Amino acid sequence: MSAAQDLDGTYTVTSLTDYRGPLQKQSDGITEIKDGKTYRVDEAGCEWRSTFEWVSETQVKMTSVADPKNARRDFLLIGPNGAPTAEPQIYESTLTVKRMGEKVQMTGTISYGAETIFLTMRKMS
Repeated sequence: MSAAQDLDGTYTVTSLTDYRGPLQKQSDGITEIKDGKTYRVDEAGCEWRSTFEWVSETQVKMTSVADPKNARRDFLLIGPNGAPTAEPQIYESTLTVKRMGEKVQMTGTISYGAETIFLTMRKMS
């Protein structure tokens, strides 16, 4: 099994943010990692494509591209300047990987503009 496949499985994605603006955050949900990559559509219709690359035995670099082109008309992302935008955004973070048997949890912080996001991904299967 390759390092990328080592993370393969279905994960719940949850986040906490210090964002206090007018837009509702809707990025939490379920995603599947296969060969170090994911693709999912959140409840607003925003497309998320992520890659996971091992940087050490306990850390992976996650790069996510959020593309709202097919999202609801009233849905916007927050750009690095803090302003709402309908343009794709790229988020990067180094996630810490913890294991207990078959259970896997990845956690990390995404700093984007003035916003800080605490991300947790827990393997379901």
